[in-house]
Amino acid sequence: MYVYDTGRDIMERGVIPLANMLPEVAYVKLGWALGQTNDLEEVKRIMLSRVSDEFTDREPPNGYLVFQGGLPEMEKILNRSWR
Repeated sequence: MYVYDTGRDIMERGVIPLANMLPEVAYVKLGWALGQTNDLEEVKRIMLSRVSDEFTDREPPNGYLVFQGGLPEMEKILNRSWR
């Protein structure tokens, strides 16, 4: 969002950077947030609040390996996330 002109331009228009949240997740979450309130500051607060690990602050350097099951920590993550 901060590297290219397009990202900076859309942030000037009010788009909120949501770390690495997937666009599909952001769309659904925005619909839910707008159903809760008409206050734009409250919508922003909701969008930036983590509900169910829908985004991470920063992906770890070994994130690709973790998500592909290449590290022992993967079992711990799956046991926590998939019940």
